[in-house]
Amino acid sequence: MISLKDIKDDFPEDVTINGVTCDSREVKPGYIFVAIQGEKNRGEDFVYEAISNGASAIVTSENSKLILDIPLIKDKNPRRYLSHISSTIYKNSPEIVCAITGTNGKTSTTNFLQQIWSLMGLNSSSIGTLGIIGNEEIQDTNITTPDPVLLHQTLDRLSSENITHLALEASSHGLSQHRIDSVKVRAAGFTNISQDHLDYHKTMKDYFDAKKRLFTEILPKDSYSVICIDTDEGRELSSIIKNSGKGVIEVGESANALNLRRIATTETGMEMIFQYSGRQFSIPLKVEGYFQAMNILCASGLAIASGSPSEKVFEHIKDLRPIPGRLEFCGLNKREAKIYVDYAHTPDALTAVLFSLRELTEGRLIIVFGCGGGRDKFKRPIMGEIAENFADIIIITDDNPRNEDPKDIRESILKSCPSGIEIPERKDAIIKAIDLGEKGDSVLIAGKGHEKFQIIGSKKTPFSDQETIREVIGN
Repeated sequence: MISLKDIKDDFPEDVTINGVTCDSREVKPGYIFVAIQGEKNRGEDFVYEAISNGASAIVTSENSKLILDIPLIKDKNPRRYLSHISSTIYKNSPEIVCAITGTNGKTSTTNFLQQIWSLMGLNSSSIGTLGIIGNEEIQDTNITTPDPVLLHQTLDRLSSENITHLALEASSHGLSQHRIDSVKVRAAGFTNISQDHLDYHKTMKDYFDAKKRLFTEILPKDSYSVICIDTDEGRELSSIIKNSGKGVIEVGESANALNLRRIATTETGMEMIFQYSGRQFSIPLKVEGYFQAMNILCASGLAIASGSPSEKVFEHIKDLRPIPGRLEFCGLNKREAKIYVDYAHTPDALTAVLFSLRELTEGRLIIVFGCGGGRDKFKRPIMGEIAENFADIIIITDDNPRNEDPKDIRESILKSCPSGIEIPERKDAIIKAIDLGEKGDSVLIAGKGHEKFQIIGSKKTPFSDQETIREVIGN
């Protein structure tokens, strides 16, 4: 329990603070209510409900006209102030926190980093799209980067469980909404950026600016960044960070620090050849795909940047397990076609996974995918064109249509994918694709990855691509 003075020096000590929230319905006696301007609702409209529920203080924007009988804090950025209050109430955190951002690869990089630490014997956890992972337990969060209150509650709890190392996914939404502004980040990673979330950010510049915040505003001076520099944006970001006086470990085909030389296919799987500090390493992998090799290098760089010896990090790369829903091999059909599931739901991610599978496939490449409703509409025809260029057989189906007409979504994909077969029901589409697979073929079910549900309208219906595949092939 803390006093209001712990949060703001010029307020009295005798106002006890028991918690904080930006949802007036969650206010309990002694809580601070932070009035945030949402996309649809104004937080100030719920101030009096919060007071009636027992709020002991209110935070509003600096131009608020409110006059209250309880302490009122006015701030130019209530969202950022919510992070400040949350970190003040829930003070503890794992000693080392690494945050990872990027359009594609941040979930895999986050998970690989947590695995590396765990294999080194360090008490570690990760927070992101796959939930909260640690000590062999998984807790679902339903969101990539939790809100500041839940995030700092979780950091505090993980610290009490003796977790010392945490890998944290930093989404563009989370960064633009200041959710991790008060997290003490030791090192940060950038995988890449490509078109996504333009329904929210509107322009690629705004999208990139949101991701840059992690490195230019949140990361402290005495920290390191790990940047994949195989894109213009990666090179630009690396230059910005260097000019600010912070350290950078560059990763990629053109990088000097962690340089990916090539990927080789062997009888037992895949081998990654890379250079670090003038030495060349050749390490077998249990995962497949060029893009996963790059994610492993990024995770390795973050482990090194946060204090782990490079030789210990590289020693454990060979033991890294595949990530659920990330080029996940799910078995063979009766004619021995290989079946994979991948979360690819952006143009770049779809290109990367199809490129990787083309390298691994002797026969035809068969793909099933759709696009989510209520999200960036501009990427749909682009993804249709990518499938048309890379795949031999294309089945267009429903993803998470949400409140859009699923037929409209499918049609916008098919406009640039004339050879696509339209099968609305996702289960039927998966069954058809598996039935078409012959020996030497690869079947890719893309878009939903690890997800265990399908969102139609506002309803979540249990659905798993992996479970459907297992039903069909009998595993």
